[in-house]
Amino acid sequence: MSSSYKFIDHTGDIAVELEAGSLEELFTAGAEAWKHSVTNSKPEADDSMEFELSAQSREELLIDFLNEINFRLYTKKWLFCDVESIKIMEHEKRWECSVSLSGVNVNNEVTLKTPIKAVTYNQVEIFKKKKIFSTRVVFET
Repeated sequence: MSSSYKFIDHTGDIAVELEAGSLEELFTAGAEAWKHSVTNSKPEADDSMEFELSAQSREELLIDFLNEINFRLYTKKWLFCDVESIKIMEHEKRWECSVSLSGVNVNNEVTLKTPIKAVTYNQVEIFKKKKIFSTRVVFET
């Protein structure tokens, strides 16, 4: 199964429901939904970035991942274009991910639309039902 996202009504913020066949695809769907929320631009990637994250739960890891790409946009002026690779694993009661992203430095060709202050823990709970992972994520605007 490929991943998908669907925007849903939410008072004052942006909420999205994510669905995917794996945790990696769920995280990728979240990143794509975030990107769709902040820009309509589709720049060609000319840079790449790698990082690792660790958290106590899958939910915390997802929020940390999305907040990391949000942080890189608003403080480093770097917009991710694609998730090149992502690996998620549970190790000694902690969740870890290693990520490789392609992206671009923000310039005049990239138009930003909705500023995201943070990705919140509000309503985040990752479920797995019949081999499908799903959750809801809220982007605070």
